[in-house]
Amino acid sequence: MENEKELYEVIFKGNVTLFKALINNDPLILDRISTTFFHESPLHVAVLRGHADMARELLSHNPRLVSESDSLGHSPLHLASAKGQVGIVRDLLRVGGHESCLARSKDGLVPLYVAIVKGGPVEVVEELVREYPESTRVRVDKGDLGLHLCVKFDNLGALQVIVKMVGENDGVDFLNARNDDGNTVLHLAALYKNFEIIKYLLSIPEIEQNATNNNGHTPLDLIENSPRDIKSLEILNFLLQSNSQKSSNSTPPISKSQSSPNSQVKLNPSVHPRQRSKSSWKRFFTFDNIRLDQHRGALLIIAAVIAVATALPVIDMNVNGPDLTDDYSTFSITFVPASAIMVLLVSGFSLRNKFCVWIVLQLMYTSIGFLAMNFVGSMISNESRYSRIDALTLISVLILFGLLLMVSALNLIRLIVWVVTNIKAWVKKRKLRGRDLNGLQMSEISIQRMV
Repeated sequence: MENEKELYEVIFKGNVTLFKALINNDPLILDRISTTFFHESPLHVAVLRGHADMARELLSHNPRLVSESDSLGHSPLHLASAKGQVGIVRDLLRVGGHESCLARSKDGLVPLYVAIVKGGPVEVVEELVREYPESTRVRVDKGDLGLHLCVKFDNLGALQVIVKMVGENDGVDFLNARNDDGNTVLHLAALYKNFEIIKYLLSIPEIEQNATNNNGHTPLDLIENSPRDIKSLEILNFLLQSNSQKSSNSTPPISKSQSSPNSQVKLNPSVHPRQRSKSSWKRFFTFDNIRLDQHRGALLIIAAVIAVATALPVIDMNVNGPDLTDDYSTFSITFVPASAIMVLLVSGFSLRNKFCVWIVLQLMYTSIGFLAMNFVGSMISNESRYSRIDALTLISVLILFGLLLMVSALNLIRLIVWVVTNIKAWVKKRKLRGRDLNGLQMSEISIQRMV
């Protein structure tokens, strides 16, 4: 065991001379390493430390080290790709070949995708794609390909390399490949509002700029439905100038005479109607389709009308009488939510935040509900002979209250779904962050402890 520890110390320091001396004294030491308790192979250590000469010596004495994985499933090629070490990547590919390009970590990433995510030198991406172009077609979480990851992690350089080296040969099918949500790379570029990538993609003739995803949205739809800011307006203007279309333009049947490519939108034939129905119900229980920020003025007017209607009877007591305290309390319960909505809207309350949307909706439902109670109360006098409420009115009021209860319950479900989704996303983000930090640092820490 002492010899193995000494070997790791020599590799950690990058001393090739001492390494050769150890190999001469004990030629089988590298073969015994795999049976010890070390979590990383000597080649992992050399790659993490950036010792290219040491890595080359290790490969010459034991080529099988190229396929060894550490505790997180990272091969030496994963680490070299993450570190952006072009020379070491070339040496590893020379020994491991295309099989090393397909090695997956426990996160499901191949070395090419690690290089894309880390955003290192594009030369690393070039070497990996040149060795095995098919690695760009490996699907990971949510069915993403290498092109999708380039957009998600804002790696325009890697995207250009893949398009040039693979897309020119494979053409339309590869460049317009979809993930599990039916999104192409242009859809994702619109979602992430990456203007530079959008401009680059639209310069490629094979890119379908009006393709629809599983929800029937084109890239233009995604930009129009996103919160408005300077970047989204620039992208929207650029897409319109590029003859991008909304999904609604593609719904009518296209006649044979309409041969212009800009007038045609290719629908996704792989999406089953049941999948569309399922996604529609899923969106029904979320805040995704609620755009109150576009109706701020209308909400303010409605709240003002309700507030005035419930405040006047209290102000003009000569007509209504000061003794109807029960009615006034109902007026107050109607007046307060309506006034709260006005205060929130006037103060610049953001209606793009989903929790803020929930508050405004619930206040509006409450105000409308008690306004209906005021209506019923006004029709029922303290003396039965003056009370006038027929069956039709009663049924209408009951339907209204039932509808209010239903939408209030739906609003509560939306809040619960939003909270649970955010908690899951937060937990997943923490796991990924911890895994990412441990993935490349744990090896160095463990080696330093051994040394």
